[in-house]
Amino acid sequence: MRVWSKTVALWRHWEHHIGVAGILAGFVFDLFLAKQPDSVVDNLLLLCYLFIAGSTIILLNIHSRRERPQDAEPLIMLLILQFCFGGLASNLLVLYGHSGTLAGSTLFILLLLSLVFGNEFLRSRYAQLRFNIVVYYVLLFSYLIIAIPTFVVHQIGTPVFLLCGAASLGFIALFLALVYTVVLRGRARGQQLYEVSMLVLFAFVLINALYFLNIIPPVPLSLKAIGVYHSLSVDAQGHYEVTYEPAPWYVFWRDTSSTYDTVPGAAAYCFSSVYAPADLETPVVHVWEHYDDTAQQWETVSRISFTIIGGRTAGYRGYSYEPVITAGQWRCNVETQQGALIGSIGFTVVEGSATPVFTEGTV
Repeated sequence: MRVWSKTVALWRHWEHHIGVAGILAGFVFDLFLAKQPDSVVDNLLLLCYLFIAGSTIILLNIHSRRERPQDAEPLIMLLILQFCFGGLASNLLVLYGHSGTLAGSTLFILLLLSLVFGNEFLRSRYAQLRFNIVVYYVLLFSYLIIAIPTFVVHQIGTPVFLLCGAASLGFIALFLALVYTVVLRGRARGQQLYEVSMLVLFAFVLINALYFLNIIPPVPLSLKAIGVYHSLSVDAQGHYEVTYEPAPWYVFWRDTSSTYDTVPGAAAYCFSSVYAPADLETPVVHVWEHYDDTAQQWETVSRISFTIIGGRTAGYRGYSYEPVITAGQWRCNVETQQGALIGSIGFTVVEGSATPVFTEGTV
């Protein structure tokens, strides 16, 4: 018994560090499991994480009222909760990161940092309860932004995002009602519920602000391939035959060169392949932009929209072209109809500097 008490005391001494270890373990574990937004196994795992995390928050705070220092159950439950949070954050980070914008992943990078370091500054049980509920809500809302377009409505856009927000508030309202009933005690529990609800509402407003500022990536879409070509044609079998200047061997992240050697008045073609889950149908837009050196800003030259249909593992292929490409810096952005960036490719047009060596291929 004395050995057990010493073990528990040692565990309690390192409680916050064990919690961090649990988060990192869950993060690394799911880093290799996350695949694509319509993976049934992946979504079942995420749902299990959400259920276990929510249940553990309730049980952990019920048990903590007993004030029994020799008890190890709260420490084990804390480890389970942190593992679930780490797994959820890792999985969502991968899925959002596939949408192709580093800025869009910032939310989840900050979330992970808060998960790792947040508990280090929280010593009271009630402070930890509020922190865990807010983190739980952010992860829940982030998951619904992927799951509802993928499995329920098969569309993306502002109305679908608002539906996700409404569903997240409905779920968290039921969860908070359960917390009020079985966790919170005393005359101040009404005030405590109000404080937790305000924090959840703040998280809701923050996520909405990030969405309407086009900071959150347009999940569940993700860019599989993009390139700029000198010519493009589609044969009878649906293959896209292209000619292009290949990128140097050390520029392994793109196939086409960042320098576009051409003659005055020539055209340029932008090809993209965008992954979408099965049954999802949505417009995407190719936005051609040219950098104005005088105004020192990007100017939109043209916007070409076409509809993609989900279900193809390598992504739905499509292209646009700019009939007259001039010297200078250019980029072709692939965006949703609402302006969220799926991916982009930039290149510099050089007129008549040399005779380019073209490579022929199929994309």
